[in-house]
Amino acid sequence: MRDTLNVRAASTLGSTGSLPAEPLLEDAFHEEALDLAVGPMPAWGAGCARDMITTLRSDAEPFPCVFAVAAANSGGLRFGFVDDLDDERTWSVLPDILASYLATYQSISRNTSLVVFFGSGNGTAGQESDDVLGYERRFWSLLRYLHDSDGEPWPSDIPTDTDDPAWEFSFRGSPIFVVCNTPAHRRLRSRSNPVFNITFQPRWVFEGLAPTTPRGAAARKVIRERLRRMDEVDSTPLLGSYGDPANREWKQYFLRDDATVAEKCPFRAKWEAAGLAADDPTPDREPSRRLFKVVVNQEQQYSVWPQERRNALGWFDTPVTGTRNECLDSIELTWSDLRPRSLRRRMSVSAGAGSR
Repeated sequence: MRDTLNVRAASTLGSTGSLPAEPLLEDAFHEEALDLAVGPMPAWGAGCARDMITTLRSDAEPFPCVFAVAAANSGGLRFGFVDDLDDERTWSVLPDILASYLATYQSISRNTSLVVFFGSGNGTAGQESDDVLGYERRFWSLLRYLHDSDGEPWPSDIPTDTDDPAWEFSFRGSPIFVVCNTPAHRRLRSRSNPVFNITFQPRWVFEGLAPTTPRGAAARKVIRERLRRMDEVDSTPLLGSYGDPANREWKQYFLRDDATVAEKCPFRAKWEAAGLAADDPTPDREPSRRLFKVVVNQEQQYSVWPQERRNALGWFDTPVTGTRNECLDSIELTWSDLRPRSLRRRMSVSAGAGSR
């Protein structure tokens, strides 16, 4: 597997979401981005991945987060894609993307991050469609959606109270640092991106980098200096260190464009929202009408599963649901080449070598 995305000629390419004009270069970008994708990648995805890596590798304007920069330089970045930020029906792929990443991230690189981009529907990359506060509401709704979809207990060593300095968002038993970037940010350029995205960094990445360590102290000094150069407003008072009694981790997840945050953490765990104790079961819900869904894996192979079935790692929802026959008909129209993607690539390379 390739661990780096080819970003040559990035300065000559078009806007975010667009792909190189030359067919061969376009195919190369697309294939390399697919290697870094966790789950299905839409047509606009390669442009998002390319632009993100170009930004993180910039020498002209060094990006503040040295941990994300290290991930880009070491081949540790992975990318996920959700079709429509405003359509919650498309969010079902997000838990599977994050779960699949968390199952393998320690084998990728010590410097690793998952960046998930959200489109605008109709096969387009996300563009500015809301103000900062609107995006803020979407962000916390997405974290709540992930939490409700988790299916595993909250880690016993992570507090459930967001006002506890040791609280951190967790999924599938893994504590994760989360950062959101939006198209509406202007003054906080470090939190701006043409396409709404969320970065997930496992707590494991930061082990040994506490502010009391030489490496941790040096990294935080660089981050703060770069933030002061890049942003028009100072956000550094909010950027505390995990576990510090004065720090509240959630405040770093989503910063408003004036470097302020909500008065109270908008995240509500399912047991809190229901007025239950953390270890109480969630009330049973009415069973829904039995439907099926089309799922796809990393090799671009399709299958039909019951809609209520939890996806196995490496399998992801598609937008197609319905009766079993309707799902099978959709697969028949979509899956014209039954060879796994890796086999298609090997055969294509062999054919190209034989024609020289």
